Amino acid sequence: MIIDRYLFKEILISLISVVTVLLLIFSSKHFVRYMSDAAAGELPTSLIFQLLSLFTLSYLVLIVPFAIYLAVIITLGRFYKDNEVTAAEACGLGLPRIMKSILYLSLFLSIFVGVLSLWVAPWAEAEQYKIRAQAKAEAEFGFIAPGRFHEIRGGRGVFYIEDMAGENKMKNVFVYLEDEHRSDVFSSLTGYMEMDQKTGSHFIILENGFRLERLGEGQGYRLHDYAKSGIRIAKRESSTGTLKMIERTTVSLWSDDSAEARAELHWRFATPISCVLLTLMAVLLSKTNPRQGRFGKLFIALLAYIAYVYVLMLTKTALKNEEIPLVLGMWWVHGFAILFIFFLLGNQFGWRWVFSEFLSNPSLRKQSVRS
Repeated sequence: MIIDRYLFKEILISLISVVTVLLLIFSSKHFVRYMSDAAAGELPTSLIFQLLSLFTLSYLVLIVPFAIYLAVIITLGRFYKDNEVTAAEACGLGLPRIMKSILYLSLFLSIFVGVLSLWVAPWAEAEQYKIRAQAKAEAEFGFIAPGRFHEIRGGRGVFYIEDMAGENKMKNVFVYLEDEHRSDVFSSLTGYMEMDQKTGSHFIILENGFRLERLGEGQGYRLHDYAKSGIRIAKRESSTGTLKMIERTTVSLWSDDSAEARAELHWRFATPISCVLLTLMAVLLSKTNPRQGRFGKLFIALLAYIAYVYVLMLTKTALKNEEIPLVLGMWWVHGFAILFIFFLLGNQFGWRWVFSEFLSNPSLRKQSVRS
């Protein structure tokens, strides 16, 4: 138990360090993008840290398996360099016993990653979509300044005010709108903005003005005067039916028989499974000779990780395109990863040891684990 606590402590310290560094790298990139959107008037600054928090929750699914992989390699690499593994083996605690201890830790982390992958990450992605969609709808409404022309309705209209006479009171308002069949020009002395609480749409309310309506090709114009007229400039984006697969709940994917939904579902189950398999790989790939140094096999370990994850991603794309049977899914990739783990075991301890200790004789297997 003392050795287990020491091992868990060192691995967790490395894990937290790797997760922190990776989150800083990815978050800084998105932070710059959010700041750019805020500077362009597409995103309120008050939402930046909220979006960053949601981004962190969704990306932990990808970061934690890689982080535990690196953490085990770094920790055990130092143990091998300092001959701590040799000392443990001299006390009867060989590599199978170390693998068993680290396996318990990886199972705990895989449950954590599973919760993130199946429930938390989809919720975070959906919340990011809702926030950005609402910010996009409000951008035309909330960043209007006097003395400037502003595009509305996705570039199919122009809005201009000469001056503001209060917080929400406009003076000398000009609006131009067009569609496929006609165009309208509005002019008014005063106006103000309001939002429909039921629909979330934003309107300009014009007072005491004129409207010049172009009826159609060769049909002339019509002039109207009005005491009050409302023009919708931004419509709330509806997220119903427009969510991407990554943003949909696991329950909705489970009831969807489409290939794309099944591919996403296989991917969500693959992440916690990969957490366990990558940890076992890391234990075996971290074994180094004293002359190899602390990170003697780090390059090989990174290649193994890249190959495993890359094949998973290719399989996900193939499942979307129905190039691989859905029954096969991503399980064959995990199967090859398990074979690779047994290959590493056989390479380090000999195939006779693997078959006798882990496959043929259960009593010897238990005895080997104790040793």
